[in-house]
Amino acid sequence: MNISLLKNVTRTTNKMALSFSTDGQANVKIVNFVWFENKPDTLFFSSVKGTAGTREYTQAQSVAFTSIPNSDMIGNPYIRSQNVTIHPSNTTMKELLPKYLDSVPNYQKVWDMIGPKLEVFELKLGDVYVDPGLGKEKITLKF
Repeated sequence: MNISLLKNVTRTTNKMALSFSTDGQANVKIVNFVWFENKPDTLFFSSVKGTAGTREYTQAQSVAFTSIPNSDMIGNPYIRSQNVTIHPSNTTMKELLPKYLDSVPNYQKVWDMIGPKLEVFELKLGDVYVDPGLGKEKITLKF
């Protein structure tokens, strides 16, 4: 599977609008995420342990997302999926921290403020639509 377009687009963004429903109630949250080439079907994000958000994530029945293009990116490259599952991860924030520091501006401030309180979640993608920008070929990857 050629994941080069996915790799290119994930380099240009670090935020997503994560949409989910719990008990028939729709909700959407903006979260930072990280992606690794060796796990192309997985996005990682975190939330503060014990909050309403973490409870909602563990109970979500339907999950979708779209990445949010950085405002300085020409053509608005993004990824999105409606075929997503969400669950707590065995990966720790300490393991993800180097990637967060590399891809999310000013993340050190977030880590210094709430790092030990963060819990990691995984989004498992059944497929992902990759739009590398205006005028470029778009693809859907199936995992």
